[in-house]
Amino acid sequence: MGIKVRSSSSFEALEDLLPLDQKSALSEHFRTALNTYTEATGFWLGGFDKSGRMVALCAARLDDLGDENMENYLRRYWHRCYPAACDQRALLAEKQPRFWRNITGRVGYYGDFFLKREGIQGRGLPKLFAPLCVLLGILKWNPDWHYCWVNQRDWSMRYPLAYGFARTYSNGLRWDMPPATIRSDLVAAVNSRSDALDWIEELEGVYLQGLST
Repeated sequence: MGIKVRSSSSFEALEDLLPLDQKSALSEHFRTALNTYTEATGFWLGGFDKSGRMVALCAARLDDLGDENMENYLRRYWHRCYPAACDQRALLAEKQPRFWRNITGRVGYYGDFFLKREGIQGRGLPKLFAPLCVLLGILKWNPDWHYCWVNQRDWSMRYPLAYGFARTYSNGLRWDMPPATIRSDLVAAVNSRSDALDWIEELEGVYLQGLST
């Protein structure tokens, strides 16, 4: 496929590399006007074609929640970062899916997944590139949990399983005021540390089987 892979923790450099006709800006999750990441807390993985043009992207960050749960964290995070309609801020409903309350400690997030629309899709890159980013985050941070957001179409095509996520929740968040710049019906894909270790062992088994055939 001729794709070179590059990893970096400089999101300022990433914003300069985005192909404007394909992806003009990072999402609020990684935009440098709203976030500050260090080498220890964030990285991105880029795929570049022979001309040096970015054709694939996945970004990751680590949030150390301590004893606080993800429901409380996401409530404050989305309200701060995401606008809603009529000059309001996004606001989560009081009652949220229960699984978020069980997620504490060191939590990895994966997002801003992007693929060039021409010439790349249909060649299997999504099922190679996104898992590579997830694997890098697991090896780098050994998080207690990690998660991503998936749109309904990709969920129906079982992409979360291909990305290495064991659990999906079709109603990821409930809203009083949904965000205006991103879909409000996102599916949450979640892994515990043990889920991640099982996935890595499966990858090892597939790799060793390939060597023996």
